[in-house]
Amino acid sequence: MTTPPEPDQPQRSFPPAPPPPPSDAGPFAAPPLNESELRASGDGPAGPPPKEVRASFWLWIAGAVLSTISALLVLTQRDAVVDQVRSTPEGASLGQEHVDSLVLTTLLAAVAVSLVVAALYVLFAFKARAGRNWARVVLALLTGASLLFQLVGVSILGLLVALVGIVATVLLFLPGANQYFTAAQRRD
Repeated sequence: MTTPPEPDQPQRSFPPAPPPPPSDAGPFAAPPLNESELRASGDGPAGPPPKEVRASFWLWIAGAVLSTISALLVLTQRDAVVDQVRSTPEGASLGQEHVDSLVLTTLLAAVAVSLVVAALYVLFAFKARAGRNWARVVLALLTGASLLFQLVGVSILGLLVALVGIVATVLLFLPGANQYFTAAQRRD
């Protein structure tokens, strides 16, 4: 039988036992790091992204959605492209099968390019939000390419995508964003 401790004796308190290690790590595995320890070790994020980076991220997502919509709308322009091909001297001499093949290839290539650009916007937007400086440079280059593409074929939706890209790029190079990317580079 146990007796209660005497009033003049201090009662010992022990710290709680540490959590058991994960079963696949073995008994000598280090406990997982919490968020503040991850930041101190340099393996975690440099902190939450500033509002400029968050706003830019959502603009890139919007640009990707607009680019996808633009790609789908291109498919509705088949007759207009056929008329354009037929109006050229080379197109007038082609048979209907060749014109149809040329138009289909052109439209599918335009759709593929728009979908790839949309996917790149999303991929690099996530990387930029994570503090990767190279991703914001790539996004700036994609914006420049989008502007050059608008010189070839202007569309209202294409101009909107380019405008969204310009605003999103500018946000990534504002002072608050620059500090975030500089801090993230120091951690890497």
